[in-house]
Amino acid sequence: MTDLIERIRQVIDYHSAEDHGGDAGVTCGCGATGLGDHSRHVAEEIVNQLGLTPKHVGNVEKQIRNVSALVDDELTKLEGAE
Repeated sequence: MTDLIERIRQVIDYHSAEDHGGDAGVTCGCGATGLGDHSRHVAEEIVNQLGLTPKHVGNVEKQIRNVSALVDDELTKLEGAE
């Protein structure tokens, strides 16, 4: 389980957000630009990195929302630490 958590943390670290405000949206540490929903982007990357597919996960949309909420929580904690 620790290995799984570490892999998720690595994805979160790699996908750090930089908010440019306005229409420019958010730029991600991975190079993606103009993201309207950075948390969803990170959640999708976690799902991809872990190799989760509809075959393995009954409802990927629900899983992405759950991971997105986890990412939001982690980012809030990290922002509070700075």
